[in-house]
Amino acid sequence: MKPFSMLHGKSSARLCWSCPALALLLLLLLGCQSLDLQPLPTLAPTAEPLEPVATIVNSLTVVHDPVPVTFTPEGHSIQAGITTRAVTPTPAPTATAQPSATPLILPAAFPKLSNASFRTAPPETVPCGDQGLTFRGTTPDKNIAYHAYLPPCYGLEGRAYPVVYLIHGSIQNDSHWLDLGLADYADAGITSGRYPPFIAIMPYSGRLGNISSGGSNSVEGNTVDDIIPAIDSLFCTWNEAAGRSIGGISRGGYWALEIAFRNPALFGAVSGHSSHLRFETDPARYNPLSTYAVADLSHTRIWLDRGEKDFLRVGQDQLHEHLTSAGIPHEYRVNPGGHSDAYWAEHLPEYLDWHLALWPRAGEAYAPCP
Repeated sequence: MKPFSMLHGKSSARLCWSCPALALLLLLLLGCQSLDLQPLPTLAPTAEPLEPVATIVNSLTVVHDPVPVTFTPEGHSIQAGITTRAVTPTPAPTATAQPSATPLILPAAFPKLSNASFRTAPPETVPCGDQGLTFRGTTPDKNIAYHAYLPPCYGLEGRAYPVVYLIHGSIQNDSHWLDLGLADYADAGITSGRYPPFIAIMPYSGRLGNISSGGSNSVEGNTVDDIIPAIDSLFCTWNEAAGRSIGGISRGGYWALEIAFRNPALFGAVSGHSSHLRFETDPARYNPLSTYAVADLSHTRIWLDRGEKDFLRVGQDQLHEHLTSAGIPHEYRVNPGGHSDAYWAEHLPEYLDWHLALWPRAGEAYAPCP
C-alpha cells in the first residue's frame, strides 16, 4: 500500500472526483490543500447591445475648378490654371434674368467672320449706303493692332463721331467682336435709324491682356497712352468723355472697368460683360472690386451683365453689391445662359443699344471734324 504522500497530487485529485465518499473523507482528514479550490465568480447579466454611434467628421470638400479667363471655343483647348475653393451653396442671382432686347433684323448671312483688309492709314471717307467699312490697322507709336468699324458716309459729312472701344476676351483677338456680328448689327442699326453713326475700335490686348493687371505696362497703359491718342489723331472723333465709351467681354470686361474706373475723365460710359473680376488675379490698387471706392463715377454710366450660369459670377455679383452699397448708379442684368460666345452674340444688340442711347441719331448733330 502506498503511503499517504502518494495521494497528494494528480492521483489524489482523480481519486477525489471519481469516488465522492472517499474524497469527502480525505478532505476532512487532509484539508485537500493540494486542490486549492476557489468558488466561481458570479457573472453579471449581459448588457444590451449598444446602437452603433456614427462618427461625424467635419471635413471641407474641395473641388478643382479650371480658371480660364474666358470661354474656350468648341474644338479648341487651353491649359487652364487650377484653383481650390470651398464648396458653398450657389447664391441666388442678385438680379432677375432679363429677356433679350427687341431683336434687330439682320441680313441672312449673319453672322459673318471678320476678314478685314489691313490699311496703313485709315480711309478719309466711306461711301454712303447700307454698309460701313471694317479694316485692320496699327497705332503709329507702339504698333498696337486693332480692328476698326467706320459708319456709312464717314468723312463725307465733315463731322466728328462718337467712339466705342471694345476689348476682347483672353483667348480671343481683336476680331472677337466682329466675329460676334458687330459690323452686321452696326450696319443694320445705322441704316434703320436705330443707331447713330459711330466708330468702333477693337484693339488687340496681346499677352499683356493676361499677364498684367494695370498701370503703364498693361492694357490700361496702352489704351490711355497710345491707342486713344492715336485714334483721336487719325480719325474724326468726338474726343471728349461725352463722346467716348468703353466695354469688354470676360477678361476684356475687367480691362474696360479697370481702365474706366481709374480714368473716369476719359469715358462717359463703361460696360462689363461676363467680366473676369477676382482679387486672386488682380491686386486691389487696379481691381474694379476696390477702385470703385476712390473713383469719381458720378458722370460715368455703368452697365454690368452676365449669364446666370457664368462660372465667374461671384466677382460680378460682388461688384454689383459694392456699387449698390456705395450708392453708385449702374445697370446690372442676369440673363439665361453661361460664359460663351453664344451668350455674347445674343446680347450684342443690347450692348450697342445701351452705349449708343445718349448720342444723337443724325450725323449733322455732331461737331465738325477737327
